[in-house]
Amino acid sequence: MAEAEKHDSSPNEHLALDPTIRDDASARLRSIRGHIDGILRMLERDDVYCVDALKQIKAVDGALAKVGDRVLRGHLKHHVVTAHERGDEDAIVDELMDVLKYR
Repeated sequence: MAEAEKHDSSPNEHLALDPTIRDDASARLRSIRGHIDGILRMLERDDVYCVDALKQIKAVDGALAKVGDRVLRGHLKHHVVTAHERGDEDAIVDELMDVLKYR
């Protein structure tokens, strides 16, 4: 990693994603990537049925939602509930409200 990249991190660097959650999310995302590759191969075929493709896309949507839920749960458990102790509850609430706009 370049030296500039090491210092170009989030202001909440001390609130890093729990390694267990990070590893689980990474494994799930690799699986999802494989599923997406399968959908792409499906769509390259002339005989693909629309509904079959839609079902596979919906499965990917669900899998991505589960990854998001896992990361959000970790954030709530490890960072939001301890915000008062750190004295950054306003920043954490603002950050969470921003994130939840996209869910």
